[in-house]
Amino acid sequence: MPTTIFLVPKSHVLEDILEFGNQLANYVENSEKFIFDFQGKGLDTPFGMLYLAFAIKKFMGNHRGAVFIPVNYEERWYASHMGYFQACGFEIGKLPGQAQGSDTYLPITIMPVATLKDQAKSEIKQVGDVIEEYSKKLSNILLQQANEPLLEILTYAFREMIRNIVEHSKSDSIALCAQFRAKSKQAEIAILDTGIGIRSALSNNPYLIINADHEALNLALMPGISGKTFKGVRQDPYDFWQNSGYGLFAVSRLCGHGGKFTICSGDTALALKPEHKEYHRTSFQGTALRIILSTTDIKNTQVTLEKIMKEGRKQEKELGVEGSQASTASKMLSSEFNKFKE
Repeated sequence: MPTTIFLVPKSHVLEDILEFGNQLANYVENSEKFIFDFQGKGLDTPFGMLYLAFAIKKFMGNHRGAVFIPVNYEERWYASHMGYFQACGFEIGKLPGQAQGSDTYLPITIMPVATLKDQAKSEIKQVGDVIEEYSKKLSNILLQQANEPLLEILTYAFREMIRNIVEHSKSDSIALCAQFRAKSKQAEIAILDTGIGIRSALSNNPYLIINADHEALNLALMPGISGKTFKGVRQDPYDFWQNSGYGLFAVSRLCGHGGKFTICSGDTALALKPEHKEYHRTSFQGTALRIILSTTDIKNTQVTLEKIMKEGRKQEKELGVEGSQASTASKMLSSEFNKFKE
């Protein structure tokens, strides 16, 4: 029986995670048995677990009839508790969402988009209000302590990312995982969907010129860029939650205060780090986000967000949403990501 062995990254370096996803997506040989070697004890992160789990699950779905065997996973007790192996498709550990969560982590959780919409309908609310409530709930699970500014930061990040998926992705579900590292005072939030992706979502806007996934990612992080709200589209002045195209822009700038921001969609991942940005090759249908927030470097949440939004409105005028060019967005992104760091 032909057997193929895959070495699953045990330390979740971004480049290794993305490359393993590429390896699985581009595998074309036929095998009757696949062994996934988790290589023993490692460093498991929210984004790494979420991205790898979906890559493995998709691979297994594309090779139905084959035998899949996990090995060397026994020491990965944290990943097992977080629902990692079950999300991969193996009967090991807790199911996604089964763990209660604590003041340091939110386990892998998969939320059907229909659940949010049904709740809004039954409670006679806007979907945005339900997302706000759910985001606060997630933040409280992750941060069970009296720290109002930090709670505001996390709630804002959850809310804007979940809104993007519900409003743009056409995905059936939202996958989340998060961890708060008390020692470094950093929160990592991973959010993933398997919808239409950034490029397709923005293509609804006739004023945008997009020729590749990396161009779409640059545009998506600019203020006022949206695939649903643009000149000629009727807007409801009474709809507080109507998309403004500022969600990804604001969250990425919050990460500019000593954190990191990575967005993956299609064949490209764009990673923003202090002082520079990087592109990586990917093979991902949908959108995956890694948000690392430095909670010590954001002094006042409200003031910081107001400053970011003010700068965003200025950039929106400079960029000119109508007829926006990805090259212009790319140059602005390079110079603006870390601008707000005190």
